[in-house]
Amino acid sequence: MARFFPTLDHAEFRSKGEFTLFQELAALDDGFAVIHSLPWLRGRTKRVYSQELQEYLRVSLARKHLSGEVDFVILHAKLGMLCIETKSGLYKPSGVRFIQERDGYEIDPLNQVKDNTFVLVEMLQSWHMKCPVGYAVHFPDIDLESSQIASAYVPFDRPIPDGILILQKHRRDMPSRIVELMAHWKAALNYENQDDFSLEIDRFLDAVWPQEVQVGHLGRKIVADGQLWLRLDDKQANQVALCLDTDRRLIAGFSGSGKTLIARSLAEQFAARGLKVLFLLKNRQITQKVTAQVSHLGREITVQTFHSYCESLGTRNRDDSFGEPNYDEHHLALHGKVDRQYAVLIVDEAQALNEADHLALRDHFANARKFVFADELQVLPGIEKGSSYRFLEETYDERFFYLATVYRNPGGITQAMMEMRPPRHEVNCPRPTSREDLSRSISWDVSKRIQALTAELSKAGVMTQDMIVLGQFSWLLEGIDASRSTISAYRGMEKPVVIVVAGFDMDDTTLACALGRATTRAYIIVPIELLAGLSGVKSDFLRRGLEKIDRARVIDQDACDPDPRFIANKVRKFAGAIGWHEIFGEGFFYASRWRRWIYEGGPRWTNRGVQLWGWWLSLSTNLPISGIDPVRNELTECYLRPCAECGTTTPHDVRRKCLTCLVSPLDESRTSAIVLQAAELGAVRSTTQGQSLIKVAALVGDFQFPRSSDTVRGMTEVPVLDLATTIVEFRMRREATVATKTQVEQWLREVLVASELDAPIAALAGRTISSLCAQKILVKIDTGRYRLTDPQ
Repeated sequence: MARFFPTLDHAEFRSKGEFTLFQELAALDDGFAVIHSLPWLRGRTKRVYSQELQEYLRVSLARKHLSGEVDFVILHAKLGMLCIETKSGLYKPSGVRFIQERDGYEIDPLNQVKDNTFVLVEMLQSWHMKCPVGYAVHFPDIDLESSQIASAYVPFDRPIPDGILILQKHRRDMPSRIVELMAHWKAALNYENQDDFSLEIDRFLDAVWPQEVQVGHLGRKIVADGQLWLRLDDKQANQVALCLDTDRRLIAGFSGSGKTLIARSLAEQFAARGLKVLFLLKNRQITQKVTAQVSHLGREITVQTFHSYCESLGTRNRDDSFGEPNYDEHHLALHGKVDRQYAVLIVDEAQALNEADHLALRDHFANARKFVFADELQVLPGIEKGSSYRFLEETYDERFFYLATVYRNPGGITQAMMEMRPPRHEVNCPRPTSREDLSRSISWDVSKRIQALTAELSKAGVMTQDMIVLGQFSWLLEGIDASRSTISAYRGMEKPVVIVVAGFDMDDTTLACALGRATTRAYIIVPIELLAGLSGVKSDFLRRGLEKIDRARVIDQDACDPDPRFIANKVRKFAGAIGWHEIFGEGFFYASRWRRWIYEGGPRWTNRGVQLWGWWLSLSTNLPISGIDPVRNELTECYLRPCAECGTTTPHDVRRKCLTCLVSPLDESRTSAIVLQAAELGAVRSTTQGQSLIKVAALVGDFQFPRSSDTVRGMTEVPVLDLATTIVEFRMRREATVATKTQVEQWLREVLVASELDAPIAALAGRTISSLCAQKILVKIDTGRYRLTDPQ
């Protein structure tokens, strides 16, 4: 967006045309500066500005060139300057002049703009500077054929379409027209070989607009964005009008296309007609915001979340095991009841409700007019089932109207969102695109980075209430000293500046939903830990950015840090590894400072043999075991956190309790004995607890079973049934695809230690066969005979 002097909140307009052009020039990119109504060039004209600006804009009588007036001056470091004179209303051409159709008076805008342009040229000449300074006349309300345009407006030697006029038809793409005019004047004035006028532009701007007013530019941009874009346009207003004359309508739109704005305006219009309106949403925060916005209408509009409305009918759905609300069952409160209170039902963010919710709403409000607003790209995975456009159309027997224009988000943010979640219908964004719209950065300390960023933004004029920090989960935002919220709770809301804390589980849908809250700028803060497990980052958008970073160099740098962030470096620094040994190609060691075993192969056992060995380590020493998970950048079954009592970083549970403090250390001699046992895996000692585990591990070795491996975890008792099914499946895959119960019994007797069994072999064989059949590994083919379902 171009920089404006003054900004919209301080500007005053003499005509609708000035305001219209001001709005359209907002689509220029950041390389442009726009000065509206130069007060220093209007020394004798009384103009009223805010008290704040008046002291800056006083004109010294001693200055030269302070006469005349210019409606707009556009500045660009590579294109120079363009002066524009705006003439609102309907005019007929009369040679070089124009006649106002209604009152018949005559105007000469060409000479007017030329005179004022020469003032700027003289100013530059007095500084011994040269810069292309062109001019144009803006008629926002009329179009002219080429034959109607006087030759004075069409340069003879360098023709340009429509001459130096800016007409109504140019509103479709005002930035292109401005660039076209400025490029024309640059060539016409023989500056084609010069591409840098930044010195002239900066000096001119400093001379006519004091530095005190230029600072805080981002804060002023936020105000301008809010007033220029966050309002109903003609197309949106038309949708409100169409809704008023129908009984139902479905409206879909990309994030930021004005769905909630239309829904709220529609509610206000119905309330003005004396109709009772129920406005339902999914999230509490947007519900509270809409409630405040329509509060002046009294009781005509009721705004609630879908679930609170269901509960208001007297039914509370609870999960019996925890006593928590079961949100998927709230729709049951609507069954068998038909509302007769509300004449109009409006459902916003309708895609977030599940299919059963909408079926219940349709029948419960059979007597009401229904208006549904949705964006199926904003169904957040993992926390809601949601509803598709197709289902909503079938349910409400109506086709969606698609809003095509995104107003809320700047061009750069909209482009990124469309890259993440390509829409199925046309989407365009009239807002300019800038590299500053969306920023991504890697951070070693998210909290400190956000603290520094908010300080930078405050210095640029951003108010505290204009910023929000969003994360997928609340625990990701702990320790952040700023206004914050989860993404799901903030859906439907908006802020000028949005800071998103990325995470492993954040997919593109969730990230796009977060970015869609920003009206001016968005920042993505990526914790450095995501580099450790790059393949586990769910967002393609984030992962593509991370893949460009030299991961090895960052990990080496992290290893030198007193508090490393990568799990491999944490293990190396804090674990205190002793008793390392290898089983079937995978390493195990005892972490003496953590009092637990560590499996180096990853978060899942790579084969059944190492799994059984890991279980035996845990069972025989009464200690936990964890795998190193590079994707999650953590250990399995715990989280590494500092412990004041241990004086180092140790494993903790989800409640932040230190797990090292809860167990006793392992004797060094015991560790040595375990290393010896690993070297002689098949030799089972009579005093060893869990002998069956070792024997089965030695039997199956690194044989790859078809089903996926289990997550690394410990064991507190001999898993007899798991051992039995492993033996039988292994034997059948290696020796015979068909077996009898008698054979199964024999296989179990050969390996399992009788003293560790919880039932006779015959009973265990029956349970084993039943378990394998239930898992669809075996199928019964005859009495007492079984076959593998998928023999290798």
